[in-house]
Amino acid sequence: MKTQKFDSIVDLVVARSPLQKKKLRAYLARRDASFMEEAESFANDYCGYLESQKIPLEFAVSAYLEMCAMMMRCQIEFMKTGSYTIQEHSQAFEETYSNKEKMTSYMIGLAISQFLWETHYEILKSFERATETYCPTVDSYLEIGPGHGLYLHKAMKLLKPHTRIKVIDISPVSIAITKSIMAHFHPQRASISYCTDDVLKHDTEERFGFVVMGEVLEHINVPQRVLVKLNKLLEVDGRAFVSTAINSPAVDHVYHYKSVDDVRVMIRNAGLEIENELVLPVEDLPMEEIVEKKITINYCAVLKKETGHE
Repeated sequence: MKTQKFDSIVDLVVARSPLQKKKLRAYLARRDASFMEEAESFANDYCGYLESQKIPLEFAVSAYLEMCAMMMRCQIEFMKTGSYTIQEHSQAFEETYSNKEKMTSYMIGLAISQFLWETHYEILKSFERATETYCPTVDSYLEIGPGHGLYLHKAMKLLKPHTRIKVIDISPVSIAITKSIMAHFHPQRASISYCTDDVLKHDTEERFGFVVMGEVLEHINVPQRVLVKLNKLLEVDGRAFVSTAINSPAVDHVYHYKSVDDVRVMIRNAGLEIENELVLPVEDLPMEEIVEKKITINYCAVLKKETGHE
């Protein structure tokens, strides 16, 4: 099939960053027709959204490349020091989450990476499988840290018309982006509850049938407490989709997971059970070498309450 819009994104990326050309072309050469169809649909939809926000595609590609460059700088420092650049969540909030220009650029770059980074695409597909399984039957949906808003957009296609939907994010910029995504793609769903708040301080007795928390744990100094809060927010038979990253330095990553087992232990200690999971190193190397070289691993899982835990 023709992938004109997606190709235009890829062509702009490789023209601006020749260093990405070989790896990106090799990755795309391995993808099948189904992937290309999805990628083109995403590119058409997202470019339409960007146009509605008066954001040129060239700006979006620049945002993506700046995000890649930022992560590379953080990776180099991490390999030298063994520590993340940022140590406190408050610093990440001040420097990134509350900065409209910086946060908007970051989220646009992250959105584009969903089809340009293999691990991000695999996590997106895992999320889609989870939503296809659970979202058509749940009466309540919560997303903590929606970021670029695309996961909520995906879920909206499957949620029942009268499902209770709530969104919580500490960043007012992220909330604004998510609202604009919903207004563009789902203008008829005006009843979504948006809360600009720290989920740990968010006082509610509400429970939800499906909770999404994508790429949040590594952004918080006390992720164990967030998982305990997630457990509290889950209905007894509810499910949660959670993703995070191991050995993954960035300008807003403050908690350093050093192994996949670090994540698993924390999940279990929060009274949660792993129903299924994906472990996705960013390099195609033996796991022993991945661990030894501290190469980034992306991780996602569907969680439920541990049996007997209410």
